Amino acid sequence: MISPVHQVLRDGTRERHETLDRGLALAEGHVDRDRYLNYLCALLGWLEPLERRLWQLDWPASLRAQERGGKSAWLRQDLAEAEAGADAPRCRDTPALDAPDAYALGVAYVVEGSQLGGRFLAKRLEDVAPALPLRYLRGYGEQVGPLWKEFLLHLDSEAGAQGREPQALQGACDAFDSLTAWLRSQQALRT
Repeated sequence: MISPVHQVLRDGTRERHETLDRGLALAEGHVDRDRYLNYLCALLGWLEPLERRLWQLDWPASLRAQERGGKSAWLRQDLAEAEAGADAPRCRDTPALDAPDAYALGVAYVVEGSQLGGRFLAKRLEDVAPALPLRYLRGYGEQVGPLWKEFLLHLDSEAGAQGREPQALQGACDAFDSLTAWLRSQQALRT
């Protein structure tokens, strides 16, 4: 059963999410190694500055922020394994995060939700491009389900119980918009 807050965020970001997914082209047929590595590098340029601020906020221990804050390291690991440089430009237009509030939870919803899609993509790419480094896409591994559920419980208790779904939705929309614009600017999305 999907929670009310999760439903608001899912419905409110559906179009943005689909636009981003269609632009990636990672789940289709042949995956070009250079394009994939460019995507990882561009994603690092967006995620690293955002992640540094997002998971340093004063979240409650139950959210396990420190455990959630290592996705940039996974991207760096993939790029190192592929012997690709990780000296990409850094996005300066990520969502502003000042407090562990509903808006920041909306941003985190996009970051954490990417772990679900990443797991699907990793399985797909193992079949069509087994030589690609997939640490980032494998993400939390077997812990993806439990960590996602814990995140949604926190999202519900903070945004839902407080009636701040609109702020959470704005954070999620801003995260999708920022990520999509950044990936386009780095030629990491199909036109």
